[in-house]
Amino acid sequence: MAAWGIGSLAVALVAGQETVYAAGFGEARRDSVFRCGSISKLFNAFAVMQLVEAGKLDLDAPLDRYVDGLLPVNPFSDAAPMTLRQLLCHRSGIAREAPVGSYFDPSQPSLLRTVSSIAQTVLVNPPNTKTRYSNIGPSIAGHIVERVAGTGFGQYQSDHILGPLGMTDSSWSLEAAPREKLITASMRVADGKGGFGRRPAPVFNIGEVPAGNLFSTAEDLARFLAMLAAGGQGPGGRILGAESLAQMLMPQLTTEPEGYGLGFVVGRLLGHKSVSHNGAVYGHSASLVLLPEARLGAVVLGNEDLVNGRTRRLANLALSLMLAAGRAEEPPPLAPPPLKLSPGVLAAFCGDYESQSFWAELRIENGRLAANISGQPTRLTPLRQSRFLAENRVTDAVPVDFEGDSSGRVTGFVMGGQKFMRRPASRPDIPGAWRSYLGSFGPPFIPLVVSARHGRLYAMTENAADYHLTPLNRRVFAFPPGLYADEHLVFLAEGDDQTRRVEAANMVLAGLSA
Repeated sequence: MAAWGIGSLAVALVAGQETVYAAGFGEARRDSVFRCGSISKLFNAFAVMQLVEAGKLDLDAPLDRYVDGLLPVNPFSDAAPMTLRQLLCHRSGIAREAPVGSYFDPSQPSLLRTVSSIAQTVLVNPPNTKTRYSNIGPSIAGHIVERVAGTGFGQYQSDHILGPLGMTDSSWSLEAAPREKLITASMRVADGKGGFGRRPAPVFNIGEVPAGNLFSTAEDLARFLAMLAAGGQGPGGRILGAESLAQMLMPQLTTEPEGYGLGFVVGRLLGHKSVSHNGAVYGHSASLVLLPEARLGAVVLGNEDLVNGRTRRLANLALSLMLAAGRAEEPPPLAPPPLKLSPGVLAAFCGDYESQSFWAELRIENGRLAANISGQPTRLTPLRQSRFLAENRVTDAVPVDFEGDSSGRVTGFVMGGQKFMRRPASRPDIPGAWRSYLGSFGPPFIPLVVSARHGRLYAMTENAADYHLTPLNRRVFAFPPGLYADEHLVFLAEGDDQTRRVEAANMVLAGLSA
């Protein structure tokens, strides 16, 4: 907590159907209420699957059977229609965010108004051709739950999931949350000058409710994990059939053993199948992980913005310790022991780098190699002379492999699927016409910040990282792989031809005064 600036944490651990550990740290108690962010998507998927089991929904039927007139324009003439299955495993081709009700919109619109705004957008990819994470896709699925069930989304969840599981401190709106238990949070906010400042996190309902508006506690989420470990059986009865749950915990629309299931992320941890999801919203970060075959689970909630690398690290560590305890043996290390390298060796790695999506600066700090990856301070731990492990607020234990030329000079490195190449210290200027594009846009607590580096434009999104923008014409720029892959940033000119607003992946954001 001290190392990463996290003020409060709540942790709950599950073995079988029992919560074997629950505690709060800092200002948090074991029953403190946090915002869960995208862990909401798991509960949303459960609601859909309950209605599939009841014969009221079909995962593979065309979506217009359920939401006629509320879908984006499909410009791909030979593309198959979107389906619920695609929405739940992020294969629908739909945009990441809605024009109304996104994380950039504090107006608290209804779910219907949020979903209705997507009709003015266009599919980014043909359905079932590419995995692209989306918040509006699950929100459409949640709206379908409302339509078919004939009740509000929050009420359906209370009646069919939260209530039966005894999740009495959980809710789908700020108004219904137990305010005396709601933990306060703060945010690391981009200041538009290349740095970050601190501010209290705003507290309001997002329009994309099914994708990210759940309020809950570590203990309540442990009850959800216990139900998963029991194959869908809750304390008062079955929440979902075992066959339906097994389908949710399998990668969908792919032959790969890992990927998105129905709501869940399916992967491997310490030689075991894992199903999980992270969450991040307005000063809260969360990680929920289950090893279904071992029937062990962990929940970690924090009141710090975008520290999912740290919450997931703690969840993984807990599961490692629990596995070892079950076998009465020492737990395996989550990472190999570090290697000691001299300052002279480390100096060869220092410099400026750039990848398809990000910039990076590597330097020596206190005798260790450190990096700034597009605004994220990153610690690099050497495993051997050309391989390091990177950890920062958003990632944990990511391999970094350095490459060199025939003379032994370091020319670049590969990290997280991105290849970074060394850049000269002298930095070219951007074209003069782009200068009016520089600045901050959107809400002050989550600004989109446009800056220049290496003669290119970068956009800081969601206080997470600078993304390299590729110009398509004088006002339209493409986002690279990352949060808004295949989407665009459009600079909107006013009467004096100065940029006052941008359209970022369908969301229109006004400029912020300096």
